[in-house]
Amino acid sequence: MEEADQRWETWKWSSDPNGSFSVKQVRAEIEEASRDDSPEPVSFDWNPWAPPKTNYLLWRALLGKIASKMGLIHRGVQLPDTRCPRCGIYDEDPSHIFVNCLWAKSIWWNILSWLRVSFPLNITNLSDLIGYIKDRSGAALWKKTVYTVILATVWRIWLARNDKVFEDNFIPIAKLVDQIKEDAYLWICNRSKLKKPKWENWVAFDILDML
Repeated sequence: MEEADQRWETWKWSSDPNGSFSVKQVRAEIEEASRDDSPEPVSFDWNPWAPPKTNYLLWRALLGKIASKMGLIHRGVQLPDTRCPRCGIYDEDPSHIFVNCLWAKSIWWNILSWLRVSFPLNITNLSDLIGYIKDRSGAALWKKTVYTVILATVWRIWLARNDKVFEDNFIPIAKLVDQIKEDAYLWICNRSKLKKPKWENWVAFDILDML
């Protein structure tokens, strides 16, 4: 996956000759990865309630194959600065973008508090974090709903990172948390067969009636 220009709104899929996105192509790439020596992330499951591009992003992020600053350096791209554009302290690799940056930790703390899941203190990478969340006890539909929120969280963290890198626009934590809740709500309402929850119930994560 490559960016067609220096804006996060435009995507170009390098595995397709025309740069277009398709679920068929994504599934083919996932199957190809499972046949070679690439470490397939054990925490990844395709979730049809979320848009395909968000599933693809999570899969790539779990493999560490996203265009972080350190990732670009390893590909031979020369950069003047490898530090995180948000905290400005540590090198930016996938684990830092999605988990270790204080900004990202604050996002996850807010989302997990909303989901009534305790925040893990000793996890330093995305795969372990998602595995921890998915291991929480609960009914199958509750777990799928939570997994949809996970996808929305990873998606919004990535978009906010790109917004900072390319537009120098810093999105406040409270605003991003609201965007994550809105994304997951719309996906579940439009892409699942669950009973549409009332918005006021959703923002309180009172989802018993929809399960």
